[in-house]
Amino acid sequence: MTEVYWIGKTVVVEWALTDLDGAAVTDATVTGTITLPDETTAAATIAHESGSGTYRATYEPVGAGTHAYRLEATGTVESAEEGTFEVRPSPTVGPAPTLDPATTVGQVRLLIPDKDPALLLFTDADISGFLALEGSSVKKAAALALETIASSEAMVSKVLQVQDLSTDGAKVADALMKRAAMLRQQADDEDPAIGGGLDIVDFVDPHTRWSAHELAEWES
Repeated sequence: MTEVYWIGKTVVVEWALTDLDGAAVTDATVTGTITLPDETTAAATIAHESGSGTYRATYEPVGAGTHAYRLEATGTVESAEEGTFEVRPSPTVGPAPTLDPATTVGQVRLLIPDKDPALLLFTDADISGFLALEGSSVKKAAALALETIASSEAMVSKVLQVQDLSTDGAKVADALMKRAAMLRQQADDEDPAIGGGLDIVDFVDPHTRWSAHELAEWES
């Protein structure tokens, strides 16, 4: 899983550096580089626990978004360690997100799914908007939410990071669209106003001797 931090919280990455025999490397020179969401870079602060092979990189994030880090060791060994972490804006005082599955907003979140308060893809207002656009249908609102994610490269990337997926964005987007289509089909199947019914309509053909209201034996 991608580690999540709030702005103002120190990011800490610990690296246990060993040689090919598994022995701790205590005299390496380690540097750290942080790549910010806008693709600029910043230096991490490196500390070494004396007598051990543990090197600690720290960084104070100043903006939200996905960050990447790279630690490089030179000297007695040459090695590198890479990873990513997510930085969130500082939490603001306000109502907690609706996660209760007894509510329509909570039910949409359940179907997406979008239930982790620290990693929500949509606000309650977003989901209420989906419900309004889809005539209050929970499954269709969930489908619209999935379609919205699939059509946004940034949101697909966030899904990959949050769920720690190794597949590519195109496959995730395709899977999201297929699930959206399934939910829409389920909603249609459950809607008595769509399909599944039989209408009986009176029909009169002027070229026959059929009655408009009933069929009877015809005598010549």
